[in-house]
Amino acid sequence: FNNFLKANYSLGQKLNLFGDLQYRMIDYAIDGRDDDQRDISQFHSYGFFNPKAGVVYNLTDKQRVYGSVAFGNREPKRSNFTDARADELIKPEQMIDYEGGISIQGKKVAGSVNLYLMDYTDQLVLTGEINDVGSAIMVNVADSYRAGIELEMSWNLLKNLSWGINATLSKNKIASFDEHVDDWDTWGQQIISQEETDLAFSPNLISASRIEWKPIDGFTVRLDSKYVGAQFIDNTSSLDRMLEAYFLNDFLISYERPFGTIKNLRIFAQVNNMLNHMYESNAWVYSYFYGGARSQMIGYYPQAGRNFLIGLSLNF
Repeated sequence: FNNFLKANYSLGQKLNLFGDLQYRMIDYAIDGRDDDQRDISQFHSYGFFNPKAGVVYNLTDKQRVYGSVAFGNREPKRSNFTDARADELIKPEQMIDYEGGISIQGKKVAGSVNLYLMDYTDQLVLTGEINDVGSAIMVNVADSYRAGIELEMSWNLLKNLSWGINATLSKNKIASFDEHVDDWDTWGQQIISQEETDLAFSPNLISASRIEWKPIDGFTVRLDSKYVGAQFIDNTSSLDRMLEAYFLNDFLISYERPFGTIKNLRIFAQVNNMLNHMYESNAWVYSYFYGGARSQMIGYYPQAGRNFLIGLSLNF
């Protein structure tokens, strides 16, 4: 069940107040036994109130500053309940999101700067635990956050040539958690206390660029570039368990126009990853102790090298 109320209120021509009120109700009912014959019957009922409030102040017709505070809640997934230990209470995630920034709109240049802090309570994260079939188990951590700055800018370099760029620089941390590592020597587990580590799959730098040229009506030439910084594949900040940064470039040529009874006919050719960069965008890791030393198994998901796409689309 979900409902919301949204409101905007203007105080003169320069100041605007806005707010959202959302209420979500979720019921979970699970009945039966898992494959290891554990009784996983359970019932959970959540009522989430998610308010948001903010202010926008127009410095001029082309410049504005803004700020907002939002509260968010999210229920656990089914697997979070079914994989939980008998003595463990899985809790919903809570977040307070603080944001503020400035945006400028000019004839040839436009840009914005946005600062954010997402403060989490009971975020569900990976700790190294796995279930009886090897799937990763997520548990709540008391305190974690994501904080950063988002930058965006676009230029009309010429009448038919534009360039847009954006970047996010961030810090994504877990205050503390207990890492669980299987011990093959004892058939038990070692628990390692981790402090101030990076959240998995959270690069500190992401950026993108788009250069677009339209020499004649309907004809487009575009170069898209994307950079994704290094990211860890578990929550330990270990350099032995991370994905390297990668930089990709895609090149597109397209032509579109009406044709007879067809409202729009578009022909395009695209070269993805045109520099043939070899990279992985995802991975899994399993750590264990054997012979008193820590070892690991890592599976990477390699992505396509240079590849081509030619297409035709018709809009009637």
